[in-house]
Amino acid sequence: MNKVIKKCPAWLFYSLIFFVITMVYVWTFYLTGNSLIWGMDGIAQHYPILINFKHMLSEFLTNPSRGFTNWSFNIGLGADQLTSFSYYVVGDFFNYLIVLFPDHLLELGYGLLVILRLYIAGLAFLLFAHQFNFKKISLVLGTLTYTFAGYSLYAGMHHPFFILPMIFFPLICYGVERIIRNHSMMPLMLAVALTFLSNFYFAYIIGLGSIIYVIIRYLSIRKDPDFHFVRSVVKMGAAILTGILISAVIFVPTLLFAMKSTRITSNFANGYLFYPLYYYLSIPSKILGNGYLTISFWLIISISGLSFLGIVYTLSHFKKYRYLNYGLIIVFIGALIPAFGAVFNAISTPSNRWVCLGLLPIGLAATIFAEHISTLSKRDLEIMIGATIGLIIVIWAFRGFIMKLSAHDYGEIILLLVLVGIILCSQLFHWDRRLTMGSVTGLLVVNLISLGVGYYSPNVSGFSKGMLNKQVATNFVNNFYNGANKYVEPRLNGERTALGNRYHYAGRNDVNLSNYSNVNTNIPMLFGTHDISSYLTVENGAIGQLESSVQNNQRTFNAPVAQNDYRTTLDNLMGVKYLFIRNGQQDKSQPFGFKTVKGKGRKPLLFTANNPLVDDKEPDGTIVLQNKNALPLAYTQEQTVSDKQYQALSPTEREQSMISGAHIATPVRGIPEAKLNDKQRQLDYEVKPNYEKTLDNFDKLTTFTNNSKRVEYSEPSINHTSPDTAQKILDENVELETETQKQNADGLHVMTKDVLGKPIPYLLKLKQPNRTKNAELYLQLDGIKSHDYTTDAKNAMVERQHAIKNEPYTRMMKLNQMRKNLHTPFVDQYSFNAATKGMKNGYSQYGRDNLSNYAQKKNVLINLGYSPKRRGQIKLTFDGVSRLNFKHARLIAVPFGNSYEQQIHKLQRNRLQKLRVKRNEVQGISTNPKKSVLTTSIPYSPGWKLTVDGKSAPTQRVNTGFVGAILPAGKHQIRLRYQTPGLIIGSVASVIGILILIISSIVIWIFKKRK
Repeated sequence: MNKVIKKCPAWLFYSLIFFVITMVYVWTFYLTGNSLIWGMDGIAQHYPILINFKHMLSEFLTNPSRGFTNWSFNIGLGADQLTSFSYYVVGDFFNYLIVLFPDHLLELGYGLLVILRLYIAGLAFLLFAHQFNFKKISLVLGTLTYTFAGYSLYAGMHHPFFILPMIFFPLICYGVERIIRNHSMMPLMLAVALTFLSNFYFAYIIGLGSIIYVIIRYLSIRKDPDFHFVRSVVKMGAAILTGILISAVIFVPTLLFAMKSTRITSNFANGYLFYPLYYYLSIPSKILGNGYLTISFWLIISISGLSFLGIVYTLSHFKKYRYLNYGLIIVFIGALIPAFGAVFNAISTPSNRWVCLGLLPIGLAATIFAEHISTLSKRDLEIMIGATIGLIIVIWAFRGFIMKLSAHDYGEIILLLVLVGIILCSQLFHWDRRLTMGSVTGLLVVNLISLGVGYYSPNVSGFSKGMLNKQVATNFVNNFYNGANKYVEPRLNGERTALGNRYHYAGRNDVNLSNYSNVNTNIPMLFGTHDISSYLTVENGAIGQLESSVQNNQRTFNAPVAQNDYRTTLDNLMGVKYLFIRNGQQDKSQPFGFKTVKGKGRKPLLFTANNPLVDDKEPDGTIVLQNKNALPLAYTQEQTVSDKQYQALSPTEREQSMISGAHIATPVRGIPEAKLNDKQRQLDYEVKPNYEKTLDNFDKLTTFTNNSKRVEYSEPSINHTSPDTAQKILDENVELETETQKQNADGLHVMTKDVLGKPIPYLLKLKQPNRTKNAELYLQLDGIKSHDYTTDAKNAMVERQHAIKNEPYTRMMKLNQMRKNLHTPFVDQYSFNAATKGMKNGYSQYGRDNLSNYAQKKNVLINLGYSPKRRGQIKLTFDGVSRLNFKHARLIAVPFGNSYEQQIHKLQRNRLQKLRVKRNEVQGISTNPKKSVLTTSIPYSPGWKLTVDGKSAPTQRVNTGFVGAILPAGKHQIRLRYQTPGLIIGSVASVIGILILIISSIVIWIFKKRK
């Protein structure tokens, strides 16, 4: 048996243990009935994109002449498949294996690819660490700790491609090692090429990490006589440059697109100089376990006990492992500074995704410790015991001097103590190395199994609830429209569709009324419905600018269009012909011009199907509304709106102005500027706060409804709360009411919670409600300032709550509340909701700890829907912060009627005749007798080239976000053709890089053969 083990290569030994551990994970998912698809971005982004990618592969293999990536009108308003999907699938070669799975097994394929990436990550580390001449068992143990760290277990299951840096960073470091050891530069060249092909974002992160690695390695070997600095630098430079050249076919187009995307922001590190206190307090408990908070600032540690002791060991032998310790110290310090995370996150938000690079030095530390585990000195044992006890004490102290942890985290601490015990026993009882390493290996396997089960077992973690049950994703995708898409798809010719308000709203408590499922999903791209929304990390910057200029309430960096906040004119401008709504929502507010599609008996045409993510209480089925005012994909405008005119308008006026004329940067001779008529109405109102549930007198103390539960209160007793104390609290609420009424005397300027922390609803009573008839109603909020609770204010509020309930509030309770507040994020996150007859809408202010969509909302425009009937009041509520202030709060009515439809119908008549929309091409015939502006709703890209009657003509941006051009009068053949910007130069560069690779390989082969 010993001979078999000795002959077993390290990679096979690793593979066997990997199989055992992953089988336990798979068994856990089997028992829970869960898939590996996350219920948020997994179903909204990754799974539908992978399905789409599989269809792209199948089409390409069937008909290669049509090209692999093209412009697709199925991606929101339209987008380039290469640049849109390069972040997710195009350069990730694991995804190409999905073509092997039939459609009914795509969920299985998705999960197997996650496991495959995880396995290859371990092999990459094994290859890298093998150069340092570790014993086989030490190498395997270090590799396992690297592979099954908390980052890979959490991030890999939620965002599968986040495992890629764990593969490519060791490969690049391996390539660097080969060069500085005077070997071939080929490994580095190939590693760089794979990295830049796979994901430009992680290529950036890995690039910064590699620079740090190279500097540290240079410092460590600069005095080595076999190290040749100049030669190594030249070889590294050549390898990196050639690798980038090879990847240029994907990297160059993606980089050009990303530089002009919605992601370009100046809000460095979300304004943080230091992280909030709760972040620092959470770190110790995250070292071994999951921590007691959700993932904050993407700091995921959760390392094994062996890894922890490895770090302790290398730090305690600082001089011997000085340069490895430098790397560990950089990781430790970097995790404490927001600017460090922001720099690694492409100079934007303070995300600690870069910490995955830190797993490499941590893995090396674990390997080194395993190498010396049988020969530890008395000093080593004392430091090991002291560090273990010290960690427990720090966790206890940072938790507020109580060990309030999850059962899983207790288990991880116990496993660390058992590991320490095994090591001590091996020293005290003089175990041979085989027994010691066998015991350590067995315990490590248990430890790593525990880490994974700790994330995805419902018995110990809430993360399990976030994973979808098996086949839910498949069924949800198949039944997304309840089959209504089959009615709509054949009736589209360049037009688009949208989802109605709350179409897939599943009743989740954490979702604002401008809801998650409608706004953030890529599932429609799998159909031919041409839904206007897309949910991608990198989105078209021109579209983002348009949506920002009209203050689309639903706009985020990831979804700039969303569902246009259900605004009539925005939908018309983007050619929304059909709207999908839930059955039973027909009587709710819908955009002007949309009428229900009728079936037999003049009843609404109902499409029914089982939908697993729709609330059971909602009527089952989909109704389709048809819009008679949708503008065509391409038409001509006979008037323009200059940029000077446009900038002088309000957001709602800007939206309407694009019907009157095409917004262009500069006036055009021969095309008149539109004379804009402001038909909007600013409505007068008065603010009526609802104090029904605010405790402001003793009568309300006896029966007060709180959160829909009736709580009986007695008169204050001297045993707990004195009448004077209770009266003081009531008086504070009265004073608050008086002050807010005074501030809101001339309009809404403040919304606040009462002194007990209960939000006060506000009614905006319209003085002339008839002015809202036949109009779209908007609430415009300017100069918004939010005021979050401080720790002291939160403590005082809780003390009042106990006092008013006539309950004791002991010193221990105060201490526990203080602990809770210290570990609670106060990040100015809140939700704001507005409701009027037929329409509920609102917005969410993401907290400063949100790393994808944080942007401080100072001005907001909320669409309260169109109605032919009068609306008399708007109910406003908020939650999350203590108070909101507004500089201005205006109610605006935008009328719709015959004159509006006449403008629309004129533009519809100016459509391009014989319009044909093909792959990468739009063509038609312009017949306008006047010089005009070609106006489209095709997202602007310099990749669109125009020919008029076969002759090249310049394009320009129209309406801020779209492709357009100036057309001469008369009848003309118009042809727009798309080619990915940077694709040609990128392809040429890739060919050059591949030629360099081939020639270099031949030269090296000849040189070695002669030698």
